[in-house]
Amino acid sequence: MTLNVHFVGIGGIHMSALAHILLDDGLVVSGCDRTDAPILQPLRDRGARITIGHNVHHVTTATQVVRTAAVPESHPEILRAIELGIPLQTRAELLAEIAAPRDVIAVGGSHGKTTTTAMIAHAMRAAGRDSGYVIGGEASDFCVHARRGSDPWLVLEADEYGRAFHHYTPQVAVLTNCDSDHLDYYGSQAALEEAFLRFIGTVKPDGTLVAGIDSPLAMDLASKLKVQRPDVRIVTCSSRVAADYRISSNGDDYELSTPTNLIRGQLRQPGEYQRQNATVAVAALEAAGFDGPQATKALTSFSGVNRRFQVRGEANDVVVLDDYAHHPTEVAAAIVAARQRWPDRRIVVLFQPHTYTRTAYLLDGFRTCFAEADLVYTVDTYAARAMTGEEMTSEQLASEIVAPAAIYAGSVEQSGRLAADSARAGDLIVTMGAGDIDAAGPIILSRLSGDS
Repeated sequence: MTLNVHFVGIGGIHMSALAHILLDDGLVVSGCDRTDAPILQPLRDRGARITIGHNVHHVTTATQVVRTAAVPESHPEILRAIELGIPLQTRAELLAEIAAPRDVIAVGGSHGKTTTTAMIAHAMRAAGRDSGYVIGGEASDFCVHARRGSDPWLVLEADEYGRAFHHYTPQVAVLTNCDSDHLDYYGSQAALEEAFLRFIGTVKPDGTLVAGIDSPLAMDLASKLKVQRPDVRIVTCSSRVAADYRISSNGDDYELSTPTNLIRGQLRQPGEYQRQNATVAVAALEAAGFDGPQATKALTSFSGVNRRFQVRGEANDVVVLDDYAHHPTEVAAAIVAARQRWPDRRIVVLFQPHTYTRTAYLLDGFRTCFAEADLVYTVDTYAARAMTGEEMTSEQLASEIVAPAAIYAGSVEQSGRLAADSARAGDLIVTMGAGDIDAAGPIILSRLSGDS
């Protein structure tokens, strides 16, 4: 019997990745989602049957149904699958099943895990290995963002939301950093830290933890694991303090001091946080037996991940940049990197908060994280989850930002028009957030070019 796996919510970045892997296996793949999106076209091109909208009839021919953590068991398609006795899996359970027979590098952390995963996959391929990968973002260096691969090694992004990262047993666990986030799900900072500690504790006996200790919480978690799991080799990485892998930079060039080498390299994208990602990527690759200098050389051609410091275009001497940053730590790092790359440009940020709840519990960070910018427009919140009455709107956030001046600009379309109409020659306009703020970039460029 041919297996027909149906994905409820196939348009998600992680769900679509798993669909690609099952297509690699020659399985029949179907799926549905609320809205269409460009990420679905490569799946259609490979033969996946995708329907927009949900209907209980979608699951009737399935032999297995996969859902995200955001799809409850009360969902009509899930209830129908249960009624028909069709096996159900969450996407984390399916990925764990795919990863079980492999040697796994699992990349976790509050920030940088998508880029770090892509860096590792890129270096593996440059080494001539058909390694598997599951990346939580699209990147121009890859045709699609997931591949089964025939090599024993598989690198995957280990997402903390819904505790998905507890399902894997990696040979190498990577903790890029740890910061307050997803408190709407975890309920408290203590619960979040406990979840990260459990993640790094899933590493196989005599495995390796690679930890970015520029993050104080990551350093603390690594110290706790050392006590709990003396069998685990702990490798530290830093751009600021003594570590097993220590990176220092001079402009776009950097030097990476490892336990056995002093390696010189270069990255296409600026910023200390990108060099930190490269450091943990090389450390993880060496822990997996790959050649560090060769990996560093491969990263000189790494183009980055879509929506991570991505130049969208230029018109009338105004550069438009798009970035996925939606946490205060990420926002500050991206703005500093932009200032380093374009020191003479006025930096204008269009920031779209991601959920009302995150805006409220991260407010202290949001008040000051834009300090290196010259002007901030806040855009209507990307409401991935509904309001409960204790959250903060984008308009309220604008009044809370300490510096620079912040102006509430309304919808994505309204903010794009306002930014374009207010632009000066020499500006750098940064569209920033994890929602649909990237749609403002084309509006800005079109308006600046006189096309609208």
